[in-house]
Amino acid sequence: MGEPLQLILLLIAVIAGAISVFLSFRLMKRYPLPHVNSYFYYLVFLFIFGVYGLTGSGILGFTLTRMGIEERTIQSARLIAVFLGIPFLVLSKYMLLRSFLEYFRKKIPSLFTIPYFMAGMAALVLYGVFVIRFSRFNQGDVALLIKLQRWVFIGFLFLTYFAGWVLTQCLSNETTWLYEKRFIRNLGTTYLLYMAICCNMFLFLNRHPVFPVVFLFFFLGWHLIPILFLNLHLGKHHAPATSLYPDFESKLEAFSGKYDISNREREVVQLICKGYTNQEISESLFISLQTVKDHVHHIFVKTGVRNRVQLTNLIRSA
Repeated sequence: MGEPLQLILLLIAVIAGAISVFLSFRLMKRYPLPHVNSYFYYLVFLFIFGVYGLTGSGILGFTLTRMGIEERTIQSARLIAVFLGIPFLVLSKYMLLRSFLEYFRKKIPSLFTIPYFMAGMAALVLYGVFVIRFSRFNQGDVALLIKLQRWVFIGFLFLTYFAGWVLTQCLSNETTWLYEKRFIRNLGTTYLLYMAICCNMFLFLNRHPVFPVVFLFFFLGWHLIPILFLNLHLGKHHAPATSLYPDFESKLEAFSGKYDISNREREVVQLICKGYTNQEISESLFISLQTVKDHVHHIFVKTGVRNRVQLTNLIRSA
């Protein structure tokens, strides 16, 4: 494969990753929910690692080779680029697991957070020692180090994404809403497939010059698929945060009178229009989650709507 074509494909991969980050940012602003915020930061950290640790390493190798730099120096530069990107990879996977848990209104326990980052720090220090020995003291076999790096990377991807899939499949049994259960299970399965593709491609990076570029495209661009799922899910079942327009109170007053909405139901409607989940409404109004669900059901029956978006549109047109 020619070098110009490789650079074009590399640019496409980076652009696809940047689009994923941009779309997730727009979702975060439109739907300021905890799991959406964490998902955005997952993509940001992953993009930084992909561009800096992977793309930067490749560009460094290409540039230094064209300059006639000796091979050992080139390998040292590439290893250092990957080393500096590792913290962002560790942070990204943590934010993804956090996003999955926040979808179910749960938090990551400290018993997981502390060992997770301690293990990440230990791996970073160990990798740094190997890099320093190789680049500074000319000790160690770079082929062995790269092979070890590859298997550690694959193992880390497998453990984190498999853990995320297990979380989505197990915790989905706790929700009574079928659409929530279906969405989060599909999202978890999507990332399980993502992990399988990335791990298999990573094993064969040296088989053909196109493989590293194709791997990077999947590594960064795959997220356009789950973002599409997330956008459809949020658009159907969550009211955007921009729903409270200037004449909202007068519209809500007319809406409440027209459909015989009680004062408590009116409070629920107002929070729905602010983008609150049922759990957040329960905590804000100090009522049980089941009571919130009953109120929402009664509101839907009275107004004839089927979801939150239709409800907010109905209020807007009141």
